[in-house]
Amino acid sequence: MKIEQRALALSRRRALTAKQRRDMSAAVCEKILSLPELMNVRTVFSYLAAWDEADLSYVNQTLTARGITVACPVCFEKGRMEAYAPEDESAVEAGAYGIKSPVVSRSSFIEPEDIDLVFVPCVAFDEAKNRLGHGAGYYDRYLPRCSRAVFVLAAFQAQKLDGLCCDAHDVKMDIIVTENAVLR
Repeated sequence: MKIEQRALALSRRRALTAKQRRDMSAAVCEKILSLPELMNVRTVFSYLAAWDEADLSYVNQTLTARGITVACPVCFEKGRMEAYAPEDESAVEAGAYGIKSPVVSRSSFIEPEDIDLVFVPCVAFDEAKNRLGHGAGYYDRYLPRCSRAVFVLAAFQAQKLDGLCCDAHDVKMDIIVTENAVLR
């Protein structure tokens, strides 16, 4: 069932035009930057979007300009993910699976318990705030380590499905932000 749900949500996301993705990403960023949960954060764990995902680069740049540490995922063997804050925009490269990641040697390691808020990408989500990732489980293994963080899923409304098939280890989101709404 998860395979079919992933395929459907990916096809919906990839059917969007580049202009639609740009416009919808801008709307997602605007909604994120108005979240009251951002008021007192010091450290955020974000992501560097793939071509077809909600692009949070404007959020990441804005938060960095505000003096907030923005760390991004680095994926390692055996499903391990860690957070690193790149020293600047040039300290990013194509990492595992072709996903943009901080260059470890030019970034600062961030302990998961120091993260206040996590922006989480997805393949699909549902009304119950469940999230379906790409299947490797990197985020589902990492998120429980972020003991005090608020989990904010960033996605396009087209990725919403009814009743995701979830496993016991799947982590629910606290907030979902799309171009259309903020779901709490």
